[in-house]
Amino acid sequence: MSWQTVHMTDKNIKDKQSLIQQLRDVAEKETAWLEKNRLLYTQKREQLDHLIKERGLTGGEVTPEEQKLSKHVALYESRRAGMRDLAKEINKEEQSLDRINPSNSG
Repeated sequence: MSWQTVHMTDKNIKDKQSLIQQLRDVAEKETAWLEKNRLLYTQKREQLDHLIKERGLTGGEVTPEEQKLSKHVALYESRRAGMRDLAKEINKEEQSLDRINPSNSG
């Protein structure tokens, strides 16, 4: 391998490690937010489900409370889905790093 190839590989490894750390930092913050808000989400989800069921029985209109709860529930569920995507991205980047630097795995 030429010096340039080794240098490029070292730079790629450092860049990849930096990216993985940034993704992990985001994941840590997002996980903390999800955990902090999990109980509140569960309560709001139950309230929303109850309102939807009630509305289905009475044939009523969507209430402002139902709209508000729906937005809160959707936000939490969206962030939870985003966290799953972020975890997949971290795994993908770690596998990519392992291909660049096989001595990194294990």
